Amino acid sequence: MNTVTVIPAVRVSEQVQPEFRVFSHEADALQIDVLRGGCILLGCTRKLTPGKTSVFRYSLKGAVGDVELRFRFYRGEKEVETSSAPYQVVPGSVPATGLIDGCWISICHWSEQEAVFFNSELKKMRDEDFERHIEEMSLLGIRGVVIQNVFDSSHYVGRHEMTCGSYDGRAFYPSGLYPGRMPLAARDPIEAVLRAADRCGMHVLLGVGLFAWFDFSEQSLEWHRRVARELFQRYGGHASFYGWYVSEEIMGDLYYSYMPHSAERWKELAVFFREFRTFAQELAPTKPVAFAPNNVRFHLYAEEWKTILPFIDILIPFAFARDPEHLNVVQMKQICDECGTHMWVDMEMFREPFEDGLVPKTMEALLREIRQYDALEQCYGYQYTGLMNHPASRFSLGGEPAKELYARYLQYYQARRAAWGYGEKQQ
Repeated sequence: MNTVTVIPAVRVSEQVQPEFRVFSHEADALQIDVLRGGCILLGCTRKLTPGKTSVFRYSLKGAVGDVELRFRFYRGEKEVETSSAPYQVVPGSVPATGLIDGCWISICHWSEQEAVFFNSELKKMRDEDFERHIEEMSLLGIRGVVIQNVFDSSHYVGRHEMTCGSYDGRAFYPSGLYPGRMPLAARDPIEAVLRAADRCGMHVLLGVGLFAWFDFSEQSLEWHRRVARELFQRYGGHASFYGWYVSEEIMGDLYYSYMPHSAERWKELAVFFREFRTFAQELAPTKPVAFAPNNVRFHLYAEEWKTILPFIDILIPFAFARDPEHLNVVQMKQICDECGTHMWVDMEMFREPFEDGLVPKTMEALLREIRQYDALEQCYGYQYTGLMNHPASRFSLGGEPAKELYARYLQYYQARRAAWGYGEKQQ
C-alpha cells in the first residue's frame, strides 16, 4: 500500500505550504513532481521509513495555477508505483484562497426547526438526486465535502443512559450495526455522495456521528470505533474518501459553562481523540481527523485545548459571526499552530437570528465574512444544503434565496478565476 494525503486536499494560496502525509509498506523514498502541461515546475525527494507515516511540508509558491502533483515511490533505485492528482495554487498575499473551499452537506438535518425550508425535500431525494447535489456543488469550485453525520440521534451528554450496545439512533445508510433507519427515499446517500465526488475530483470527510451531542465518554468512543470501521469497510475504497469528521461538537470553553456537568469533563476529549485518532490511523494511516467546536472563549482555555489538539489534525471552528466584536481567530490559530493542528473555519452561511429557520446570507454579507478569515488556509461553509441550490434543481432546498446565492457565488467564482488568468476544469 502506497498512499499520499495532501492537506489541504485540492487548493491552497501560494502563501501556504501544504502538508504531505505519506505511507508505504515497501518504499523508502518519494519523488514529488509539480507539473503543468507535462513540464516539471518543481520537485523534491523525501526519504520514507517503510511501515511508518512520514509527514512534511513543501512550498508550491513557484507553481501558481492549475498543476498536477505526481508521486513516484521508490525502493532503492526501483520505481514501485506512480500516482498523480490535480492541484490548484492560488495567487495572493494571504493564506486564504478567498473562496469557499469546502462545505458541509446534510443527508437529513438534525433540527426540523432549523431546516424548515429544506428538510422535507431532502427526505424525498433518491441516490441519483444526491449525486446531482454534489455535481452542482462542484460547479462552484467547492472541492471539499463534510457529511455532517451518518446517524441521527437527539440525545445530549449526561441526559441519556445509552451504551454502545443500546444505541437507538437511526442510520442514513444500510448499516449492519444498528437496526434503526431514517425514513429517506435514498437507499444509500453516502455511497451516492462519494460516487459523485469521485467523478468531480472532490474530497469527502465522513461524519462519524451522532452518538450524542457533546458526548466523548467511553461508550461514545467505542461507538465511534465501530461506526468508523463499518464506514471504512463500506466506503474506504472511494478515491474521494478523505478522512474523518467527528460530529459531536463542543463549546470553545468546553464544559466550563455547560452546567450541571463538571468542568473537569473536558479531559474526556483528550482521551477520546487520542484513542480515536490512533484507531483511525490503523484503518487508514494518512487520513486526517477533523472536529468543529465553536469559538466562544476558546482562547481562554488554551491549556486544556493544548492537551486535546495534538490528536486533532484539522480544527474547523464555527460561530465567529455571532459575536463579531470578540473575534479570536488569531488567538485560536496561534494555539493550533503550537499543537501542529491545521485550523480552517466553519463559516456559517445563514443569517442571524436563525431560530425560525436557516436562511442564506446575502452575497455581500458572505463576502465580508470570507475576508475575515484571511489568516486561515481554508474556508468551509455551513452549509451548502439548503443555503445554496442550483437554479434548475427540481428540489426546493431553501427556496429562491438559496438559488440566488448559488447564482451570485458562481459569478464571483468565475470572476476570480478570470482575474487569476487561468481556469479550472469544470465537471
